Amino acid sequence: MGIGSRPASCASCGKRLNRKQWYYRNGKFFCKKRCFGTEQEKTATEAAKAAAAKAEAKEKARVAESAKETPAAS
Repeated sequence: MGIGSRPASCASCGKRLNRKQWYYRNGKFFCKKRCFGTEQEKTATEAAKAAAAKAEAKEKARVAESAKETPAAS
């Protein structure tokens, strides 16, 4: 693998990748295993936040839909 086919910096921290030491996982290059773990944790927390926001939006839509269907008693 030539040096031109991989990025020069870590995908997580931005450090320069050494010629002898680099860590490749999930289509990205990292300087150490620790940086890969950090990236995995960050991705997992972002996914959890997105899922929570999606669930909240779904609940709001369900409440709004039920409010439309039940007529208000005057």
